[in-house]
Amino acid sequence: MVIKGKGSHRRSRKRLSRDEGKKGYIDIKKTLQVFQPGDKVVIDPDSSIQRNIPHRKFFGLPGVVLFKKGKTYTIEVKKGGASKRIDLLPVHIKRL
Repeated sequence: MVIKGKGSHRRSRKRLSRDEGKKGYIDIKKTLQVFQPGDKVVIDPDSSIQRNIPHRKFFGLPGVVLFKKGKTYTIEVKKGGASKRIDLLPVHIKRL
């Protein structure tokens, strides 16, 4: 009997799939993006880079960049009346 997986990316096959023409393609412009504190952004994960990908409940949410921490940016997102802080690589962020 198979045991059902309980990982953080379960049931997200369509959310993490890419277009046929973009499979295997890493956009260098998205990797080298620079954000300033106060910039408004949207969480838009890139499934070709699995490192530091956010949980699926944050996909598509708008937020504000607070500061840069190493290679990642700390973003404040409002979810369910509370504000959450998420550390993301610039590949998973899109400017509003």
